[in-house]
Amino acid sequence: MTTPAPRITPAPTCPPDQVGLCAKCHKPTHRYGFGGNPLCPVCREAVLAPQKPKKTMAA
Repeated sequence: MTTPAPRITPAPTCPPDQVGLCAKCHKPTHRYGFGGNPLCPVCREAVLAPQKPKKTMAA
């Protein structure tokens, strides 16, 4: 069995006092203050992906 490749998350571009760990993968992310989120961008995208409407092509 192969191990999955590690996910790379970009370093937060916010002040250091607004950095915290992602609630899911525990990587550093912009967690506190304006624009903060408990999930890193990678985990947030994984959560929101099933909720996005599917694009359908008009015939």
